Amino acid sequence: MNFILTGVTGVLGSHIFYELLQKIHDNNYNGEIVLLLRSKNDKTHTERFEEVFTEKLLPGYLKQIDIERLRSNHVKLIDMDLQNINDADLEILNTNKRYQLIHCAASVNLGNNASAYEEIRNINYLGTQNLIQALRPYIHQVSYISTAFAYRPMEYNEQYPVMSEVAYRNYYEQFKAQMEKELFELCEGYGLKCQVLRPSIICGRLVDHPHHVIGRFLVFYLFGAFFYRIKHSNYNGMQLRITINSASGLNIVAVDYAAKAIVRAIDTDIKELNIVSSKYVPNTFTIPVLLKEIGWDTFEFTDAIPENMNAAEKMYYRTVGPQLNDYLLAPDYDFDVDILSELMKDIQEPDIYTHFEGLCRYAVEQQFNNILA
Repeated sequence: MNFILTGVTGVLGSHIFYELLQKIHDNNYNGEIVLLLRSKNDKTHTERFEEVFTEKLLPGYLKQIDIERLRSNHVKLIDMDLQNINDADLEILNTNKRYQLIHCAASVNLGNNASAYEEIRNINYLGTQNLIQALRPYIHQVSYISTAFAYRPMEYNEQYPVMSEVAYRNYYEQFKAQMEKELFELCEGYGLKCQVLRPSIICGRLVDHPHHVIGRFLVFYLFGAFFYRIKHSNYNGMQLRITINSASGLNIVAVDYAAKAIVRAIDTDIKELNIVSSKYVPNTFTIPVLLKEIGWDTFEFTDAIPENMNAAEKMYYRTVGPQLNDYLLAPDYDFDVDILSELMKDIQEPDIYTHFEGLCRYAVEQQFNNILA
């Protein structure tokens, strides 16, 4: 029971780490977790790791076990940049062990400009290839955390879609899908077992207490953060026309539910798994609830980007609009959740619709300030 985990300082990666700590505890404290993370934003990799243990971020179950023993004796850190991996960085790994790699680290830049292309290509695509190549002497399995939006069920006439025939909304989805396509062949060449696990949009915790907690506010939370930031500015009170598909919604999954599914799946022969909700939350519900919690009531929905924009609309469509429009306009995907339901049969799927107001209220109470850097 030995793991290598990337992305521990991310929203999902932190909760995968929490689940692995519990797993080692349940295994009579037998096992090891090696965390690959990098120094960033004037913080060392150790300082970033410490943020994962922020009191208000920890799930309640970790407070019932000897977490200090786990941290001291069963967790190792490696300061590593996926784009520049040195063999010396890996000397901490035990050559007598074989690890399971859970690769969760990724840039979540949803932009479509040239800089976004370079960032996503270098980190999410080339970085993944570099990582697997560097770790191949130490690992026996790769569990690649992709995204449900790299999956196109309408296009899956064969095992994988033809990339040129699939319209992805951004480079994030495109390179996740390309890495998926190449992963099995890459791992087969190295003699490694592999699997692709695809969570949808991540929201705060809804299985473990305290509920609603999340380490970083991304995707639909960014939408709310925009309005929260401009509410106390000259843009306050201006009417905004927001483009949505009124017949569609967002597929949102709780971060702890997704993390539990991932940690369960790595011990199975599952090759591919969509970690999604069985029901979408309608756009016509999510946006009004989020804006109500923020206190912004001057908006209306439209099915096309408006002309003759006011100043607030120009700001919106210049900043968060380009990244979120395609998600708010997208049709619902028809995901098969039978395998996921069987895997998680003893844990009830959280009802995002019921909890959505609480998720939004938590974000507003935190002023959309991230705990994890």
